[in-house]
Amino acid sequence: MKRLIFCLSFIICHLSFSPLGALAQTGLHVNELFKGRIIPQERMIETRVRGKTLEKYRLTYYRSLRMTVSYDESIQLEQLLDKDKETSIDLRSYRENPHSWKTYTCKMQVPSNDGKNRFLCYQEQWNKKHDQCEVTVIYMEGTVGSLEELEELLK
Repeated sequence: MKRLIFCLSFIICHLSFSPLGALAQTGLHVNELFKGRIIPQERMIETRVRGKTLEKYRLTYYRSLRMTVSYDESIQLEQLLDKDKETSIDLRSYRENPHSWKTYTCKMQVPSNDGKNRFLCYQEQWNKKHDQCEVTVIYMEGTVGSLEELEELLK
């Protein structure tokens, strides 16, 4: 009986918090990734954080996805990212080495939503054969005023 009650409470909590995460990335093209439409959910490791843990960073929500993707999938992800870059307020993107595919990082502040500033970070790290790549996508929102402030708080 205790196990049944625990399972039911877990399911109810999970269902009640799931819509909150789905709304966070509203209006962003990478939301397709967070919804599992580009890479299947079972291939992604997802982390969601809300609450006191984030207060010192002036954030109210943190969500990250980590996955291994093929070259073709990485192209799809970069196309979504490029569309979000078009509407970004502040953007910083760079390669570890301009002549190498090894690591690519992109950080951007995207238009605010419901009075919360929103940030998107993307990083890909290619293996030596360039046939697979480890991708991390992070979405954050809160009262942090700029990408520069966020970088300082996270140091």
